[in-house]
Amino acid sequence: MTWRSMALGEAITLKRGYDLPSKKRVKGKVPVYSSSGRSGVHNEAAVHGPGVITGRYGTIGEVFYATDNYWPLNTTLYVSDFKGNYPHFIYYLLKTINWNNYTTASAVPGINRNHVHHCVVTIPDLTTQHKIAYVLGTYDQQIDCLTRTNGHLRELLKIEFANRFENEDTPVIKLGDVASIWKKSVKPANDPDKYWEHYSIPAFDAEQYPSFDLGNTIKSNKYEVVPNSVLVSKLNPTTQRLWLPQLINADSAICSTEFIEYVPSNKKDYSFYCSALMQDRFFGYLEGHVTGSTGSRQRVHPGDTLAYAVPNPCASEIRDYCMFADPVIKQIRNTSIELKRLETLRSALLPKLMSGEIDVSKIKLYTPPYQTVHANGRLSD
Repeated sequence: MTWRSMALGEAITLKRGYDLPSKKRVKGKVPVYSSSGRSGVHNEAAVHGPGVITGRYGTIGEVFYATDNYWPLNTTLYVSDFKGNYPHFIYYLLKTINWNNYTTASAVPGINRNHVHHCVVTIPDLTTQHKIAYVLGTYDQQIDCLTRTNGHLRELLKIEFANRFENEDTPVIKLGDVASIWKKSVKPANDPDKYWEHYSIPAFDAEQYPSFDLGNTIKSNKYEVVPNSVLVSKLNPTTQRLWLPQLINADSAICSTEFIEYVPSNKKDYSFYCSALMQDRFFGYLEGHVTGSTGSRQRVHPGDTLAYAVPNPCASEIRDYCMFADPVIKQIRNTSIELKRLETLRSALLPKLMSGEIDVSKIKLYTPPYQTVHANGRLSD
């Protein structure tokens, strides 16, 4: 293995993306990337894939890998020239950069590509680049597979429940007659040295896994999270946030007061009511009962949700459905825990592999390294 220190601009060239207003996009299969990741599709690509994209304005520090041709928006920077380096390795290399060190001092901070080009990086030979990308890519493939699996399992529950019970023949009952809202308040700051299993809106949006925070870092009161509960965000219900708590440590589980915590009256029917609340009809009901001005801070009053008409078939039908759904929900929880384990391992490996601290020289690749990336990346150039 040979490693060489150089300025980032010697290893790659970053270039500003291209404007493409939403009204000018034509539905197609080409992914469009903004500073926060994939943000739509278009029928025409601007840049050859594979590609690496990061935020220029807006979301700073996220790095994305495009396997095929794509369109990077003008809020992004993309690698227009890999200069003979392996694109997948460059993707991981850019994830090690502290992008906040290269933001401009303005009202809307952004990345100055000329500044970041001076960032000193260490680059190995091409074979080593492939081996490092192979190791990290193996973790990413597993993470992607498990993420898609959980999405499929949730969709399976929604569809199976709808097929069985979302029809005119199934009687209904008020949600408040079969479930209650748990609102026991907890003040984590009173136990400052304790790690709390914290179910927050940001944690849900990031990876649907709780953060573990010291009490002295949590300033506001929270709700206790209890077993057999379902968390549904009352904030902006147009974004469907429904959480089946993993409860790694039930004694320390808390959630944001932006969540409504539903607890079924009969815990044996938990899977049935989880599936009932996953339905689009329920979230449509929430949207119809929001208060507040239009925009990003609309909320639904928790008490209003208890009037929602939930299917109420006979007890034997509920039990039959739960026999189907119980193992699915168990698998969703187990998969999310495995996902977090893999993400933690990948994050620990990343800096050690990228610095050469972990030796990958003995890894055997089944295909020789090759390079097929266009020199300038831009399709029209």
